[in-house]
Amino acid sequence: MKKNKLIFLIPLASFLTVLIGTYLGEDSIGSGKIDYTYHLTLLNKFSENFFNTYNEFGMLQESSSGRNSPIFYILLSFFLKVGLPLQSLKIINFIILAPIVIFFIKCLEIKYPQINLETKIYLTSALLLSPTIRTLLAWPYPLLWAICFFLISIYFFLVFKKSQISKKKIIYAYSNIFFLSLSAYFTPKFAIFSLFFFYNFFIFYGLKKEIFKIILLNITLAIPAIYFIILKDYYLFNNEPFEVSPLIKYNPSNKIIIILSSFFLFFLPFISKKNFFSKKKFFQLDYKSIIFLVFVVINIYYFDFSTRQGAGGGIFFQLSQILFGNSSFLFIIFIFSLYIFRYLGLYNFNNFFLFTLLLIYNLEFTIYYKYFDPLILFLFLFLINYNTNNFINIKQVSKKIFLFYIFFLILNFSKSFIKAIL
Repeated sequence: MKKNKLIFLIPLASFLTVLIGTYLGEDSIGSGKIDYTYHLTLLNKFSENFFNTYNEFGMLQESSSGRNSPIFYILLSFFLKVGLPLQSLKIINFIILAPIVIFFIKCLEIKYPQINLETKIYLTSALLLSPTIRTLLAWPYPLLWAICFFLISIYFFLVFKKSQISKKKIIYAYSNIFFLSLSAYFTPKFAIFSLFFFYNFFIFYGLKKEIFKIILLNITLAIPAIYFIILKDYYLFNNEPFEVSPLIKYNPSNKIIIILSSFFLFFLPFISKKNFFSKKKFFQLDYKSIIFLVFVVINIYYFDFSTRQGAGGGIFFQLSQILFGNSSFLFIIFIFSLYIFRYLGLYNFNNFFLFTLLLIYNLEFTIYYKYFDPLILFLFLFLINYNTNNFINIKQVSKKIFLFYIFFLILNFSKSFIKAIL
C-alpha cells in the first residue's frame, strides 16, 4: 500500500519541476528564450497597429523566419491591447498544459483499454519531462498550442476507430478535422497529417456521401490558410533563418537520414528482449536486402547537411560532428535503425505513410528536435502499426519511456557543456 502511494510522488515531482522551470525561465531546448524575445516584437506590433502588421506579415524580418501563422500573435496581442502585462501572457500560456495532459491520458485509455493507473502515471510524468513542452511553457510559442490541438485530433481519431455507432463516427471525424485545422492554424506544418487521417476515413467510408462531406469540411477550413500562405509566402519558400539553395533545402536525403535517426532515438524505449529476440534470423539475404542497400547508398551519397550553427540536425548528427568531424556515426545510426525497423516488422504502408508525412512536415532545411518532441512519442503510442497486437507491453514501456525522458532532459540541459568539453 505504501509503495502504491509513493507512486504519486513521481507526477507530483515532475509537475513541481515544470512549475519551477517555468518560473525560472527554463530553456532546455536552447532556443526558447531567443525565439520568444525575437517574436515579442511581432506581438507588440500586432498590439499597436493590427492592420498594418497583418498586411506586412511575411515581409517583416520578425516573421520571415518564424514558420508560424500570425494567429498566436494576434490572440496574445488582444490581451496586451486591453492592458494585461507580459507576465500574465505566460500564465495564460501555462494553462495549455492542462488539456495536453488530459487528452494524453484519454488517448492512452482508448488505445490501451487495460492500462492501469501506475502506467498512466509513468507516461504522464514522462510527458512533463519533455524539453519542448517545458521550454515552451516558460517561453510562449505557437508550437505548444499546435501540439495540444494535434493531440486532441488524435483523440477524436482513436474514438472514431473505436466507435460502432455510425452517427457518432462522423461527428468524431468532423471533430478530428476541426482540431487538426486549429493545430495547423498555429503551426502550418501540422496540416500535412490531414492526409493520414483522410486516408483512414476514406478506407472506412469509400465513396459514400460522408467522405464528400469530409472533403468539403477540409477544404472549407483550409481556404483561409491557403489564401494567406500563398498571398504572404511566409512559409513555403521564405522560411529559413539563413540563405540556402533550393537543392540543399529540399534535399530528401538530409531529411530521411536525420529524421529517421530521431525516429530511432525515440523508439529505443519500445525495444524489448521479447520483440527483439522473437525472430529466428537477425540477418537475411533476399531481394528486399538489395533494395535496402541501394536505398542506403543513394541517401548517404546525396547527404549534404550544413554544419553551420543554427541548422540543428539532432543529437546523432551533432555528436558525429564533434567526435569524428564528419557524419559517419550518423550514417551508422541511419543504417542500423533502418535494419531494426525492418527486423521488428514495422515496414508496412501505414508506417511508411506516416514517416513520409514527417519528411514533408519538416519542409524547411533546418531540423530541430523541438518539432519532433513529443510528436514522435504520440505517433509511436497511438498511430504506428506494429506487427502484432502485443508488440507493446505498455506497462514495461511506460517505465522505459519515463527513464528515457529523464535522460533526454538531462542531455538537453547539458548539451552545451558536453559540446564544450568534447
